[in-house]
Amino acid sequence: MSVCTKCTNAFPAGSRITEFDGKQYHPECFACADCQKAITSQFYPFNNDYLCAACHETRFPRKRCAKCSSVITSAGITFAGASYHAACFACVTCKQPISAQSKISLVDGQPCCVNCYEDKHAKRCSRCQKAILADVEYLEFEDKYWHKECFTCSKCQKCIAEESFYQDGNLILCKDCI
Repeated sequence: MSVCTKCTNAFPAGSRITEFDGKQYHPECFACADCQKAITSQFYPFNNDYLCAACHETRFPRKRCAKCSSVITSAGITFAGASYHAACFACVTCKQPISAQSKISLVDGQPCCVNCYEDKHAKRCSRCQKAILADVEYLEFEDKYWHKECFTCSKCQKCIAEESFYQDGNLILCKDCI
């Protein structure tokens, strides 16, 4: 008469037997090592024992996509601490996919393609009106922004980004023009 691998009790005649990897168990003895519930569907081997799918996920959480929340089962993209399926990694503004090799900016914690960032989200230089990109040095003064090279004296046009300057109404002046 055969016995259960877990409890070592014999199997009564005509009883159900769960068999895995050449070992036999009472159905209630083939249980998850963590929650102790009988395993009736998907399970994972663990330290000479088994884990049910829920306990395995708790112990070994898989990366989930920041956009769709589904498990990432193949290569994904990690950006700003979040993981994405390659197909889900899209611009927050235009919704078009973004290549992992593209230049990317953050808008409210979400990926944004460089074109949308420049067109819709970037600060604008008060002098040239062009976008101030995320990786470019800029100056801020009284809620206005300038590229470093665009911060010039209103009279002589000399760059004053690294110098003292003075304000006279709407004018920004170097020390030579005051």
